Amino acid sequence: MFLTRIACAMLGASCALPFAAHATLGQNVSTVDGDQSHLHAVAHVATTQGAYSVHRLTLPSGTQVREYVAQNGIVFGVAWDGPTLPDLKAMLGASFDVYVAAVANRRGTPLAVSNSDLVVFSSGHLRAFTGYAYLPRALPAGVDVGVIQ
Repeated sequence: MFLTRIACAMLGASCALPFAAHATLGQNVSTVDGDQSHLHAVAHVATTQGAYSVHRLTLPSGTQVREYVAQNGIVFGVAWDGPTLPDLKAMLGASFDVYVAAVANRRGTPLAVSNSDLVVFSSGHLRAFTGYAYLPRALPAGVDVGVIQ
């Protein structure tokens, strides 16, 4: 029961935080640039890794967000670590309802969803959160999911 309350609190906090990154999974890379401006995040130089690029943002809270963009311009993955959770509702976009439904019946932490449409892993505690999310079907050919971290 206690772990269920922690999981619900983490999910609720991820929806309520004012300084959150939300490059939306499955959307165009323009969501990365829009988030930087809207959230007053500090963007770092994007690095290209062959079939994808990684855009790094530092939120005012200190949370680091990495957004993985395929060559076709689609955000296929996001990862985070830092003192606050990012806004998972905005980051997951249309996939957020799938995530909520999956974790509603789950007990304990970490929070995890894994199916053919969406993979999400989120864990941590106050001032130390980490996680990632990606769309398996949007993963560029030849890219290992292990790069999303």
